[in-house]
Amino acid sequence: MTFKAAHIDLEKAKVEWFGGNQDALNLFFMLVDLVQTWDDLVDKDREVSQQEVNNAFLIALVYIPSNPFYQAIREQITPMWMTVISAFEVANKFEQDKDEHGLEIAHNLRFAGGHIAAFMVQTCLGYEKAREVLPNIWKIIVNERYDEYRKEHLNA
Repeated sequence: MTFKAAHIDLEKAKVEWFGGNQDALNLFFMLVDLVQTWDDLVDKDREVSQQEVNNAFLIALVYIPSNPFYQAIREQITPMWMTVISAFEVANKFEQDKDEHGLEIAHNLRFAGGHIAAFMVQTCLGYEKAREVLPNIWKIIVNERYDEYRKEHLNA
């Protein structure tokens, strides 16, 4: 399976971030692709092809559930997904409202899925070792600077 994740540089992602666990790295890639397609479908800032929609469903319904690392952490991250989805919905509302303060909050909320990636790294490396790599991971996940985001949503 090929991962697109157009908004981040997946070449920088390293299996070492996940303690050498290739299943965990694959899950990270899948989550990034799934969330990117989800975002594109909701905010409509990019055309999403039928193949990309089909791929998102394959990821959500087949590839993620069959991933061994996901199976190992499923119970811990399922409640986290509720928070991520809620954050994404609030971010979408703030974007639609074009409220300056709301946009500041929305820029952070739209990357809430990164907390699941951070949890994955902590699970693989342990809390202490994860501290060393999490700054790099967060810069990959939140690669859009606030000024760019603000211009996109206030000028749209």
